[in-house]
Amino acid sequence: MNQLPTPRKDIAQSNNTAGGHIAGGHITTTEVAGDYVVNAAQPPVESALSRLYRKLTEEAAGDGELTEYIDQLSIFTRTVADEAVMGLDGKFAAANREDDLDMAKAMKEAVYSQLRKNMFSQTFQVIYATLMAKIHEEFQTFVRPAIVKGADRAEIDRLVNLHVIKPIVAELETCATYDGAAIPTVRGMLYFLTGNCHLVWH
Repeated sequence: MNQLPTPRKDIAQSNNTAGGHIAGGHITTTEVAGDYVVNAAQPPVESALSRLYRKLTEEAAGDGELTEYIDQLSIFTRTVADEAVMGLDGKFAAANREDDLDMAKAMKEAVYSQLRKNMFSQTFQVIYATLMAKIHEEFQTFVRPAIVKGADRAEIDRLVNLHVIKPIVAELETCATYDGAAIPTVRGMLYFLTGNCHLVWH
């Protein structure tokens, strides 16, 4: 068995101040004394969206208590009535995006189907209201000004991808209990908002 070397007896120390150990040889104690701070790894902070998806799983996606959309979600499910160009077809035609219409409509309908299916779950409604609010905010902040300035389609698509799709998809994918396809979900909400005239592409 290996033995520690015998400490030297000729080491002298005086007038030393420290928050921990001072030794001329080996220290075998495991005691931590003085002003040492141990930085233990902290668990990651759970995001609000992650908490909602965890709660949704715990509730089995529906509690049967609601019969209509909550106020935060009804803002986005209602159709804006005073728009000159109505619906997803009209919006895409005005923006010369008819080639994307079929896929956009399919994604939009998938979102609408999920809304109908989970109408009785307040948690699900809060999740969708949160995501739609984020999409609306990012589109209006980063994409809409470029459209107004006459940016071409490639630039608009780049801004949508950079500021709307990627960050919200990334946030969704950090939710441990989210098991859907994030990109179609986010794009479906984008087109849902467009179809209800909350977003204008022309």
